[in-house]
Amino acid sequence: MQKFVISEREKEQRLDKYLKRRLSAAPSSFIYKMLRKKNITLNGSRAQGSELLQTGDTVCLFFSEETFAKFSGSSGTSAENSCGTGKGSGSGSANGTGGSANGPRTSDFLISCTEAYRRISALYRTPAVLYEDSDVLFADKLPGILSQKAAEKDQSMNEWLVGYLLQKKELDEERLKEFRPSVCNRLDRNTGGILICAKTLQGSHKMTELLRSRDLKKFYLMAVKGRILKSGHISGWLLKDEATNTVTMIDPDSSDKGDAVFSETVYRPIETGKRLTLLEAELLTGRTHQLRAHLSSIGHPIAGDAKYGDPVLNREMLERYRIRGQMLYCCRLELPKMEGEWERLSGKIIEVPAPPVYYEAVRNLF
Repeated sequence: MQKFVISEREKEQRLDKYLKRRLSAAPSSFIYKMLRKKNITLNGSRAQGSELLQTGDTVCLFFSEETFAKFSGSSGTSAENSCGTGKGSGSGSANGTGGSANGPRTSDFLISCTEAYRRISALYRTPAVLYEDSDVLFADKLPGILSQKAAEKDQSMNEWLVGYLLQKKELDEERLKEFRPSVCNRLDRNTGGILICAKTLQGSHKMTELLRSRDLKKFYLMAVKGRILKSGHISGWLLKDEATNTVTMIDPDSSDKGDAVFSETVYRPIETGKRLTLLEAELLTGRTHQLRAHLSSIGHPIAGDAKYGDPVLNREMLERYRIRGQMLYCCRLELPKMEGEWERLSGKIIEVPAPPVYYEAVRNLF
């Protein structure tokens, strides 16, 4: 038998999700079968899997050593909080980080994150961390860096985050088995700005809740083609083309919108030049390529945008300012009023300036 006691960092997650992390190599059908047969218990009783875990809860697995080792991806080391014979196998990993046939060994993952932290940090001239507490971290993602991996060998801000916490000694192999810190929102590779990162499960739950409810406000600065002299509002339905990874505004009166999703943006000019405008936009919805498609649809595409922009303007931006991607930066987040344990973030504003080249191009592109 293996026994696990839920820690403060592991609370408020569903039992079935916890088990899928502990038993990273086990199919879901096996986990639910073991719950039904009471081979997995919660606080000594039968469980469904939907229960929310709390600090101090006990989860017991009535498995043989061989079965536990097989499904946890263990290499035979001692299990955390094991009981019975005292020879329990190592626990499964959070999000598949354990050493199993289905994923890389934890030690390999730690090495790759340490390397990602070193390489990505070397690109920064100013600190990447804008705000940090025990549960969350807000970081400034530079254009050209991935928010999340697109391929196995990629290095992204997810790996940077884990590497950062490793070097601070806030994270180690055992803690990774409970929860893997990760980014909560996504910015396109060539879009820079504020990334929301969860250091704990509680942080992940809270930030996800704020993003889903749209209580957390997101503001972007961008350099767009043409002169915009007054504030505006854009809304409409966006249809994604998976083959080209682009979205298109479709006729709002169309009776067949298919898989299109509603999108909404408000904007205001910050500075207007002769050929470009520095624009601030608030995302009222968060859709794929929303700002890029919205501004293009009204004849003011974002400068440097290869998918939705003006090729002539883009070439000029490359030649004069070495701009190789859309001039779009998430510069401000405004958190809502909160009470209780999240009062420390109540009404907080996280800001980072846009690159100086945005202002230079708007003022000097004649």
